[in-house]
Amino acid sequence: MFMENASPSSTGIRQEAEQAARRFRLPFSRQAWKGVQGGWAGRETGNSIDFQDHRAYQWGDDPRGIHWAAYARTDQLTMKVYQAELSPLVDIAVDVSESMFLCEERAAATEALLQFCMLSSLQAGAQVRMHAVKGRHGIPLEMEDVHSGRWRAGLPELPADETMPVPAFWRANGLKIFISDLLYPGEPSALLAPMTSRGGLSLILAPTLPEEAVLPETGNVRLKNCESGATRNQYLSSGLSRRYAHAYAVHFELWAAACRRHQALFSRIPCNLPLTKALAAEAFSGGAVELA
Repeated sequence: MFMENASPSSTGIRQEAEQAARRFRLPFSRQAWKGVQGGWAGRETGNSIDFQDHRAYQWGDDPRGIHWAAYARTDQLTMKVYQAELSPLVDIAVDVSESMFLCEERAAATEALLQFCMLSSLQAGAQVRMHAVKGRHGIPLEMEDVHSGRWRAGLPELPADETMPVPAFWRANGLKIFISDLLYPGEPSALLAPMTSRGGLSLILAPTLPEEAVLPETGNVRLKNCESGATRNQYLSSGLSRRYAHAYAVHFELWAAACRRHQALFSRIPCNLPLTKALAAEAFSGGAVELA
């Protein structure tokens, strides 16, 4: 359905990502983080920067954090809770299936989103790891390659794989980001369950194209599966076009509902807008990004 175009300018994409990162950032303020010493607030017991609150003693707590003065008054064991400065963990996975780079608009949006997520994480002092994923394959990405736009050129040739990625590299209690058009069959929970199972915050960013929500004009067409290369002849009737549009809308409704069940953030990012404008719409109103 789409014509393949030349790779977009890496310089223009980097500038677009930098502009977006000056206006927005990833949703770091949505929770207290756990990590090494850094610049974001976390809530832990024991000696740290600033006393904040109390909580009930739990089995396994370090007894050095018990508030003995409160115990003398109330006969209840409580723990002192302090505010620490932490450096969040950020894991970014970008889908590199063929549909992500079939047309220039989505290729550019994907590149810009990846760079924005990296820049926002670095500006927050986070520990960032990035992977390219395709089906069951995951390949680490270097920050220098992402920043220069060379990361795709360095990827090995991966076999065709239409299965939903289920990355196994998510770190516990971190910010976990998945960039994908989500155009593959399967139950969203297969991806979301392991992504959200170990604490932290999960975020799905889906670069979407308005023209893929509807079929082209009715008539005989030759369709090609961009992932497998398989082709077939198809007559597009008005009824088929309506069913396709309905199925497309339902597909993303199911993803949105699954993200709500798993307490993950979900946002569709329109590829036909500059990144700053694209993030200012659904992503900002839904909490996927916040003001920098």
